[in-house]
This record gives sequence, C-alpha cells and structure tokens, in this order.
Amino acid sequence: MRSDTATSIAAQAEIDLDSPTGSAIDVARLYRLWEANNWSAYAVDFTQDALDWRERFTPVQRKAARWNYALFLHGEEAVARTLAPFVAAVPTQEQRVFITTQMVDEARHHVFFTRFFQEVIHDGHDLASTLDAARPELTWGFRQLFGELDRITDRLRRRPNDRVLLAQSIATYHLVVEGALAHPGQHFIRTYLERMGMLPGLAAGLVHVARDESRHMAFGVQVLSELCAASRATRNAVIYQLNKILPWSLSLFVSPELGDDAVRVFGFELEDIYIFGLRSLNAKLERAGINPREVAALVKVGGDGTPENQARRSLTLLRAGVFGNMTEPNVNDEILAMLFDGLQQVVNLRSSRRVPVIQWDFTDAEPWYLEPTPEGARTRQGRAANPALTLRCAANDWAAIAGERLDPMRALFTRRLSISGDPWLALRLSSILGG
Repeated sequence: MRSDTATSIAAQAEIDLDSPTGSAIDVARLYRLWEANNWSAYAVDFTQDALDWRERFTPVQRKAARWNYALFLHGEEAVARTLAPFVAAVPTQEQRVFITTQMVDEARHHVFFTRFFQEVIHDGHDLASTLDAARPELTWGFRQLFGELDRITDRLRRRPNDRVLLAQSIATYHLVVEGALAHPGQHFIRTYLERMGMLPGLAAGLVHVARDESRHMAFGVQVLSELCAASRATRNAVIYQLNKILPWSLSLFVSPELGDDAVRVFGFELEDIYIFGLRSLNAKLERAGINPREVAALVKVGGDGTPENQARRSLTLLRAGVFGNMTEPNVNDEILAMLFDGLQQVVNLRSSRRVPVIQWDFTDAEPWYLEPTPEGARTRQGRAANPALTLRCAANDWAAIAGERLDPMRALFTRRLSISGDPWLALRLSSILGG
C-alpha cells in the first residue's frame, strides 16, 4: 500500500509539471515514488472490457479505438526499445538509476496494451504478432517521429558523452513523444472511458500508466533544464530538434480513414486534444528554460496566440495539406494569409539584420511581399515597388515548400519555383526566411 508521503510526492510532481514554473525536481524522490507505485500489467482484469467491446461499442467506435490504441501499443514498444542508450549518457548516478525504472515502466506498458489487444480485440498471440496486427494503423506522422526517435537514440548509443545529443534525445522522447502526444492521448481515452462507464480494465491500467508517465516527464524536464542552463549551444540544438520534429507530430493523431470522426465518436473534437497537447508542451518547455516563442515550428504553425487559437490554426493548415501527407496542398486566400503571417513571425524571430524586400508572384493567387519596417519585417498582400528578389510559383507549391513537403532545391530544378534578382540574396534566402 502506498504511504501518504508517496501520495503527496505524486501529487506534487504532477502539479509542478502542469505549471510553467516550479521548484527543481528531485530525481531521488522520483525513484522513491516509483517503488511506492509499482503495479502489475497481468493483474488487470479485462473480462468486462471484452464484453463492453463486443456488446456496447458501436462498429465505428471499435474501429476508432483500435486505431488509437494501436498507436499506443507501438509507441510503448518503441520507447521501451530506445531507452537503453540514456543509461550511459545521463550525467549522474541518480539519473542512471531512475532511467532503469523507466525502462521497466515502458516494458510493462507494452505488455499491458498487448494484453488488451489479445484478450479484448483478439489480435495476435504473442508480443510480435500483436505488433504486426496493429502495424497497418500507424500514421505517416507516427512513422516519421518514431523513425527519428530510433535514429537519434542510436546515435546516442554510439556517442554517450555527447551532451548536445543527449539533450536533443530527451526533447524528442520526454517532451514531444511523452509530453505533447502520449499525455493528451491518454487524457482523452481516460476521460471518455470514465464518461461512458466502459472498459474498466483499460481505464484502471491507464491510471497507472499516466502516473508512470508523469514521473518520466518530470525527469526529462529536469535533466533538460540542467543541460540547457549549462550550455547555450545545447539549448539552441534542442530548439533545432524541436523545429525538425514538431511538424511531423501534427498529423500523428489524425486517422487517415476516419478523420475527425475517430475522436467525435467519443464526444471530443480534435481541437480539444491539440489544445491539451499545446498547453502540455508549452509548460514543459518553459520549465526546461525555453520560451515556446523561440521555437520557430510552433510560431510558424500556431502563430502568436492562445493554445486555443494555435490549435485551430494548426488544424486548418493540416487539413489544407500544408503539413503531413494526408492530402495534397489546397491553398486559398485564408491559408496564404496564415502562411505569410507565420513567415513574418519566424523572420522576426530569427533575423538579426534588416531583411530585403522579397516578392512572391503566384501563378494562381494574389501576390504577397515581405518588407522591412521600423518595427520589424512585415508581410503584405500586393506588389512591392522594388523587390530585391522575386519568387514565382503556384500557391500550392509554395504551401508545400512552407510545410517542408517540397524541397525548394527540387522545386527549382523541376522549374516549379523560379527566383530572380540579387543572386547573393538568393543564396541566403533560406536563412533570411528562417530556414
């Protein structure tokens, strides 16, 4: 039985993480909390879950839930498999001890979701066959992000003394995979299961999983804050990594087959989950010593506003095909305005020098331009008087370039993009625009 002290530690850790500010997290206390909250994946009873799945879930709910749970099944397997390099890479013995507890937790979560698939959904007969049965459900965003997790942790295995690489790995693992994606996803599932009064075994197990994950995220935030505080180069490398991986995460939680219905059948909108995820990520970034406004990917996708506005804007760009691979870009005036607003903010975030006047001449939309003002760079619809550079392309192709779906060099070689004007500025275009 847990002591009152352990319960107090758990509550405090969760409250601290929900706030962008708070006291330092004691890794030794997180270990004690792990001992106090151990649980068994095989002690969970799925008898009622199997009945609910068969008799109370609608066919659409079963399809939506199976897709969603497949992401968690494969996600837990991936994070369990990629944790080992952290043991040799973290700086202190206390951190090494805690990481070994996280490896146990992630393996237990993998077994827990495997049991649910086998005993409730009736997919698979062992760990490998269950993963195989669920693999077709994985989204493009999932494959991109977890492919990067494999790559970066493999590099960490070969370079365990590289503090920059360690910080980037923690940002990928603990802040994005766990904090921005798994945390809101688990909250979504737990909320609708409680509301519906179904799948009690899954609901009970997810309480344990969420408690484990709160320790993991607390650990990651604390180690990352220490690494970033010790080196500005490390901090900049973390921001670079976030800019690389966050656009992939946008489409991770969107079902290619069901779209918004994958969450609507349980009484939610995708916007609700995105808002929760943005709040979670922003709070953890600030605890780690990084202002979310410094992360160009967040600025470009979500603009400068509340998590609610950022979520709506992110989904609008995703549905327009700017990000992800669910559909080809389909740009209108509203989407172009969002893209140039985001570009303006990223240019002002990145540029330390006066920017040149740049004109976009679209073959199928109104032109836009970027110009310097006393207050900073500004984008406007229309034509500039004397642009230093002019870019010509279709609006959909520019959206694909902005969403990093089309490489600008490839666009140039295939003549989908042409650039005229100052050749030296053309060579610096990527850095001018925040690339």
